[in-house]
Formats: sequence, C-alpha cells, structure tokens
Amino acid sequence: MLVGALSKTESYALVRDLLGSSISAIEPFTETIMREARGNPFLLEQLARYAATSDQTATTGITLAVMLDARLRHLPKGARQFVDALAIAGRPINPEVVYQAAELSGDELPLVGSLRAAQFLRTGGAGHTLELYHDRIREALASQLDPKKVTQIHRRLAQAIESRGIDDPEALFEHYLGAGERVRAATHAATAAKKAASALAFDRAAAFYRRALELAPARDAELVDLKRGLAEALVNAGRPAEAAAAYLDVAQLTSARHSLDFKRRAAQQLLMGGHINEGLELIRSVLAAVGLTYPAGPRRALLSLLLKRLQIRLRGLNYVERDESQIPEFDLVRLDTCFAVAAGLGAVDLIRGADFQSRHLLLALRAGEPYRVARAMAFEAAWTAARGGRSGVERAAQIARRAEELSQRVGHPHAIGLSIWSRGVGAYLSGNWPQAADLCERASEVLRDRCTGVTWELTIANRYKLSSLLHMGQLAEVSRRVPALLSAALEQGNLFGAMEMRTRLNLIWLAAADPDKARAEVIEALKSWPHEGFHLQHYVSLHALAQIELYTGDTEVAWKHVESQWQELEDSMLLRTPAVRVEAMQLRARAALATSGGGRDGSKLRLAEKMARKIGKVDMSWSKPFATLVLATVAHQRGETAQSTALLSEAAQWFDRAEMRLHAAAARRRLGEKLRDERGSQLVGQADAWMTEQKIKNPEAMTRMLAPGF
Repeated sequence: MLVGALSKTESYALVRDLLGSSISAIEPFTETIMREARGNPFLLEQLARYAATSDQTATTGITLAVMLDARLRHLPKGARQFVDALAIAGRPINPEVVYQAAELSGDELPLVGSLRAAQFLRTGGAGHTLELYHDRIREALASQLDPKKVTQIHRRLAQAIESRGIDDPEALFEHYLGAGERVRAATHAATAAKKAASALAFDRAAAFYRRALELAPARDAELVDLKRGLAEALVNAGRPAEAAAAYLDVAQLTSARHSLDFKRRAAQQLLMGGHINEGLELIRSVLAAVGLTYPAGPRRALLSLLLKRLQIRLRGLNYVERDESQIPEFDLVRLDTCFAVAAGLGAVDLIRGADFQSRHLLLALRAGEPYRVARAMAFEAAWTAARGGRSGVERAAQIARRAEELSQRVGHPHAIGLSIWSRGVGAYLSGNWPQAADLCERASEVLRDRCTGVTWELTIANRYKLSSLLHMGQLAEVSRRVPALLSAALEQGNLFGAMEMRTRLNLIWLAAADPDKARAEVIEALKSWPHEGFHLQHYVSLHALAQIELYTGDTEVAWKHVESQWQELEDSMLLRTPAVRVEAMQLRARAALATSGGGRDGSKLRLAEKMARKIGKVDMSWSKPFATLVLATVAHQRGETAQSTALLSEAAQWFDRAEMRLHAAAARRRLGEKLRDERGSQLVGQADAWMTEQKIKNPEAMTRMLAPGF
C-alpha cells in the first residue's frame, strides 16, 4: 500500500473508508497506514482531524499522538516546543507568552502562521489569544511530556505572564501551582478571588479563597482577611450554611469585640437560610452578650411585642440623624442583631419576628443612622400591613413612602430595594395582587442589579410575586419559574428558599396533574425543617398537603391533616395575622364540606358556616369571595338550590373583582354544573378552556380541590 502516492481525492476517500470501517477491519493495516502516511502531509492532517474527534481512536492502533508527531516533523523548527507550551497553558493565551515560555527567540508570527495553517491552532477568546485546535490534541500532547518538563513549562509560563505585566491572577495561580510553588500560588489565588468577587463571580471567588487557604499558611491578619473574604463571597453566592461556617471561623481568630459581630452574621445567615435550630442556638448567645432576651414561648413573645408596640406609639417615628461613626459600636451590634432575628424569623415565627422588628425599629430610631432607619421603616411598613384592616394598610403605605424617601436621599441600594419590597408586601397583604407582583418585581431588579448578599430578600420578593400570580390564576407563568428557583435553592443549601417553592407554590404540580410529585415535594421540604414548634412553614405544608388530598378525592385524609394540627396552629399565634387566618379558615371549611357526607354531618356544616362568618368579618379584599363560596356550598348541601346558585354567581363576581381568576373559574364551573342547561354547559366549557390555557391538565380535579362539597 503506497499511501504516500495518493492524491487529495484518494486521501479523502481513504479517510472516509476508515471512518466507515469497523475497528477489526482497520487493525491489521494500522502500522502500514501510519508509516506510509508520514510521506503525505495532507493525509496526516485528515487522519489527525479524524483522530481528534473519533471515539474509535483509542481502541485502534491509529493513535493521535503518533499522527501529531509525524505532522510536526513537517513544520518549522520550534513548532513542537510551541505546541507543548500551549498544551500546558490549557486555555486561550497570548502567543508572545507561549513563545517566551517555549524558550524561542525572534518573531513568533511565522511559526504561528504555519501552525494555524496546519490546523494546530485557532483564535482563542477575547483579544489577541490562541489555543490548540481541539482538546484531544492538547491532551495527546500533554500526555507525552515528562513530569519534570511539565513543571518547567508551568514555571516559564508564570514568569512570562509576570514579565509582560499581564493581569491574570488565575493563570498565575494555575502555573505556579503546576510548578510546585505553593506559596506563590496561594498569593495569586487570593488575588484571583478578589478579582472574581469584583466581577460578581462569587462562587468562583469562594473557590479561589479556599485554594489560597489550603495552599499556604497565612499570618494572623492575612488569615482573617482570607476567611472573611471567603465568608462574604459565600454570602454573595447565596450559600447561607457555608457562609455561616466561614464567619464562625473568622470569629475564632478575632478579638471578643469583633468576634461577637461575626457570630451575629453567622446566625443571620443560618436563620435566613432556613437552618433555624442552628441559627437560634447561636443567636441566643449573641443576644445574651448584648443584653437582650429571647422570649421563651409565643405568649411571652406576644406580651413583649405589645409592650414594644406601645413604646413605638408613644415615641413616634421621629429621630435625630447621626453618622455611623458617632454611634457606639456596641449599639450598632445590638441593632443589627435585632435585625438579624427580625428578618430570620419574620417569615417563620411571626410573633417573635414582629417582636424583634419592634426592637429593631426602636434601636434604629434611637441611633439615628439613616440607612438603618430606612431599613427598619421598610420592615415596619411590611409588619404594619400584615396586621390587616384598611387603617393598617393605609398606615403601612405612609411608612413605606417615608422609608422610600429616606432611602432615596441616602442613596443606599439595599434600603431602596427594601422600601419598594415593603410596598409590594403591603399590596399583597391587602389583596392587590397586580400591584404586589409589579412592586416585588421592581424590588427584585434593584436588589439583584445593585446589591450583593441579598438572597433572603430576593427569596421573599419572589415568594410574594409568585404568590400574587398564583392568586391571579397565572399558573402557567408560576409553573415556568418555580423549577429553576427551586433547583438554585437546593444547590445553594438554601432551605428557606426550597421550602417556599415546594410548599407555598405547590399548586404547580397539581396543575400538572401530578399529586404524587406535589406530595413528595412537601415531604422532602419537611424533612429538612425543624420539627420543634409550629412555624409558618408547618402551616403552609399543612395547607399544601390538605389541598393535595382534596385534589385526589381523599377527603378524609385532608380533614385529618387540618384537624390534627388546628390546635397547634391556634397556639402558634399565626392566626393573629389576617392573611393566614382567612386562608386557614377557608381551608378548614373546605375540608369540613368535603367530608360532611353531602350535608348529612350537620356539625361539619355548622363548622363551615362558622368559618365563613368569621372570614367575612376580616377586612380584606379576598375575604368576601372566600366566605361567599363556602356559604354557597353549605346552601347546596342543605338542598337550598336557588340560594346556592345565587351565592355561586355572587362568589364568581367577587373573585373577579379581587382578580382571582382561578377561583372565579372554579366557582363558575360549579355554577354551570348546578344549572344543567345550555348556559351551564357554556360556563363549564369556558372554565375548562381558561384552566387549560393556564396549563391545568385536570380542570375537574382542580375545581374539586378549590370548591369541594358539591
């Protein structure tokens, strides 16, 4: 076989035949093909390209390394040294650096041109950089090099980068590490970490900080800086448990005065990330150190809250503005500790969260530092809205406007984001879903684009925005967003964020007609949540599980879920919050009506009616439609057909006014089923069509969940 005499057309045909041949067919001719191909540079190029991309190469005798050796003999002097250095560089790199590291002199352009023409090189990333044509070429070349030579090339690459003043600490870290110079590698890892953090690449920054800490012992001050940098990078990357551990490491290396603040930061990360037990254990020690107490139970927390609310009412919201430098550090630690508990428990244990928010506000007003006052007022606006009633909503709006004016004057992005966020929370709690969704989206933009370390704030903003969309019936949009948010929360170890997605927004899996998945998500969420006490998350999980059983028709299980935990819910004081009270009583009424035996169990009918009356007394936009739908079901089960029909029609209209499209569709579907005429069929068809538009696969089961008992 005289391969070297083949024309280009014949060479192409041979490569094509090789690609189509089995390994056993090629094997006997391997040595002959390679020996003869050395005289045909074009065929060598084709075979090398085949070898670089074919999975068969490793198992045939045609090795990429042999081909590359043969081809490099036909290229100018220095080609081998150049590509070896480029293989060790492992990334797009300045060709002048490679030329120097290869210990070549003169003009590198002719050699680069020859290698590019031979398809060994290609243009790299941004700027004047090169890299090898294919990763397999790089791997094949690197695998042939002696370890000592690899070490030498790494050192020369690092020296060439430094001598040319190129700002590339990542490359310097890699090459000094490859050269075995751990101390220099650690120095450049720390520089790379700071550079990555300034570019908002926080996970990458954390990885470099860890490498810097692993590689070389650091002096005390340097060690504190590195560990603090790691902690802050992890906070900004949204990894609360890891950040807390890093802050505790810093706390062990600093004075008692500074140690306390790092412990406070660690506790804040744990609480905000849903690691409640660990966070509470740590924050209790911090509270004791700053002379503050943690209420032992909900009733003591309520008493403390009422006293603090009285103090706020008596003193008002006025303050004397002072610069942070004028305030004792101890006072700032006390203030920020109260904020940590207020935020960390604010969406978990509502009474304790409100108690510490009241303390936070009082201390912020006393200190007078503008950013902290704006932050405290934003939280105060949200808590005021949570108390419900028109007067509460109006006062919340006033406080939120004041917080926004102050934050804009101070120009602090976090305070600005929180002030918009607090208005969104207020809109949600008053039942203005479109405004809530819009404000929470605006707050998210400010927090995401202008702040760092705000994973908790973004989680809350997403929670209220998506919950608003859910109330409006926009399940298709919510279903689109939740999986990515849940995946991110799980990957980051953010238990709070994962819990919110899995329980509060659990309806998306029922929309997909997958109750088993819905149930599994709640159970997984509860596994990682504390079992002690009865948090808001326990209630939301209860709500989700009961709805799943109503959806599947396992109504007795739904009833047991609700009744077995109702006393705990009452004892937790969560029902003092109007939004929770309305939702929980409506769930209890639904479970009672679903298991009343079509009205045969009079006690459950009376319970449902009692819940409806109580719901109707709550001054919220969504109270009236919920109460009316329950009363319509009660009337149906008592055989009061005309009354039930009228109330269903009224409930649908109230839901429309409250912009709760899903509930309106369910009420109209029930109305259509009762009418049993042409108009009734139209109502059922329209409701089903609307639900199908929102990606609800089983409108009948969804209606059974939202309006059971018919």
